[in-house]
Amino acid sequence: MQRSTFHRLVLLCGALAAAPAAFAHVTLAQRSAPAGSSYQAVFRVGHACQGASATHGITVRLPAGFVLDEAQPRAGWTLEIARQATPVTVRWLAQDAAHALPSGERAEFALRGKLPSEAGPLYFKVLQDCDVGSADWAQEPMPGGEKAAFPAARLDLLAPGSEAPAGDAQPVPAAGHVHMH
Repeated sequence: MQRSTFHRLVLLCGALAAAPAAFAHVTLAQRSAPAGSSYQAVFRVGHACQGASATHGITVRLPAGFVLDEAQPRAGWTLEIARQATPVTVRWLAQDAAHALPSGERAEFALRGKLPSEAGPLYFKVLQDCDVGSADWAQEPMPGGEKAAFPAARLDLLAPGSEAPAGDAQPVPAAGHVHMH
């Protein structure tokens, strides 16, 4: 095998090995919002953890400065909110295997709150529990720009009064919320 072909093969194998982590992460539907505004965080789950057939739980650890107003329940899932915890957590648990999220299906988990008043990145750390193992999407960017294997869901807080870029908007559900006081 020629040296250049060998190098391309090694790079291709490395890219394929990293692919499950790159495509599996939990992301936000709207990735930017004005600082200090009300924000609906919609977490998109694309598939189960590596080697698993279903997602059974999603736990969102809220970043400092984010004030939770409400969380949206899901049919067949139990919603738990731990306001006294540090950080505050919102957890959805499938009530049984029949309600778990199969690996090939996508779903959204939503909550609403008030964003901190300073512009900059804000990271929501999400623990995905599966029938086999879990994935903790909690890593913030690495020094030097190296990609994180399990990146946290990033929200870019824009200067107050700014608007999210076109195409970064999301519908706001009219019903089905759990209101928190």
